[in-house]
Amino acid sequence: MRYLASLLFLVIGSAEIIDRIAVSVDKRVITESEVLRQVRITAFLNQEQPDFSPANRRTTADRLVEQLLIRRELESSGYVSVSPDVAKENYQQLTRRFKTAEEYTRTLAEYRLKDEDVRQALEWQATLLEFVDTRFRPGVQIPPSEIKEYYDLQVEQNPGKLPPFDDAKDDIEQVLTSQRVDNALDRWLGQARTQTSIRYMPEVFR
Repeated sequence: MRYLASLLFLVIGSAEIIDRIAVSVDKRVITESEVLRQVRITAFLNQEQPDFSPANRRTTADRLVEQLLIRRELESSGYVSVSPDVAKENYQQLTRRFKTAEEYTRTLAEYRLKDEDVRQALEWQATLLEFVDTRFRPGVQIPPSEIKEYYDLQVEQNPGKLPPFDDAKDDIEQVLTSQRVDNALDRWLGQARTQTSIRYMPEVFR
């Protein structure tokens, strides 16, 4: 639809344009301000300077598209998150980075963020991990032979640095399981993308 290529704007005073569509995902949109806020949130959580380069804005938009696809799946499936306690614990761990509440508030302001932005980001992280574990992990089974093959390869590449197999096998199984879960999520997202009309507005990513 033609309007999706135009600016999405709010009028303040003399019709100042303060936002515009960055990506359309079927009938939903991701705005430029959402992309920029996500850049700042990611930088804040990683204790980095925000990277507003065109390449990183596009990468961030891709992540927001994936989030939207997963949120849509959660909505359609009636999924109910049970992760508030996890998000609360993660929030407490994050705020302990700062010596005082004032330092935390000041740092948020430097990133042009609000406390609610951080809380929502951590809630989403917890929900996403819970969804992935519930949706994809049960279908992953790692044969003992594959665990042993992985161990033998690591021993060959790192002689004398690994513990005995019996001590390492549980950790190896977790590593291989995580890899399979990530691959399953990537395949699901790839399929979801092919079934969705996604349009990036090039003027936002120049």
